[in-house]
Amino acid sequence: MRVLVLASAVGLIAVLPCSAQIWGGPVPASARGSVAGRGIVVAPQPRTPRSEIRAGERSGQLTRHEARQLGRADTVNADIAARLSSNGLTESEAAELNTRSILLHEDIVRARFNGSTRPKSR
Repeated sequence: MRVLVLASAVGLIAVLPCSAQIWGGPVPASARGSVAGRGIVVAPQPRTPRSEIRAGERSGQLTRHEARQLGRADTVNADIAARLSSNGLTESEAAELNTRSILLHEDIVRARFNGSTRPKSR
């Protein structure tokens, strides 16, 4: 009888830690093992200024004139980046290029979504 009680106690102790484990369940079939099925979020890759400008022009958010102006600004930024990076970038040059990139992105977003440069419809 003691052997039965001792064996059941050992069996119960061995089962308890397993029941405390956390299991999230199976990965949905639609996820097919992707990171989305595991709850991992991957930030989308930013689009290039040119693709943002083209998308704005195609959707009608930018006029041809606005798209041309923004394209010229992107070309100027690329020329400056090429000139500065020919013999390596200093910290201040890298910061300037980063600031120019941010400002161009803000100009594109403002032109696409505010519509402030286009005449108001009546």
